[in-house]
Amino acid sequence: MHQNNNGESYDSIYSSDFCQICNGSTKTFNMTPCSFCNETGLRNKFSDAFIKNHGCFCEAADKKNCPICKKKCHHETSLKPKILILS
Repeated sequence: MHQNNNGESYDSIYSSDFCQICNGSTKTFNMTPCSFCNETGLRNKFSDAFIKNHGCFCEAADKKNCPICKKKCHHETSLKPKILILS
């Protein structure tokens, strides 16, 4: 049994029969066809593996919540990129 950073088991969090990416809707957060479940909406090992190890996609959405796992932003940057100015 795997656990996330909060000590919750992934098996208890993701126990539904629906695809973890599209939640059974067959469309991803940006309304494109879900390639993780091949538009079936059913859970599979590929979507489970991706959801356990995905990078945060908050920059593609509202920059506050990850559209994949629906949790608060969990990426490793501060959203304040350092800009190198060359003269």
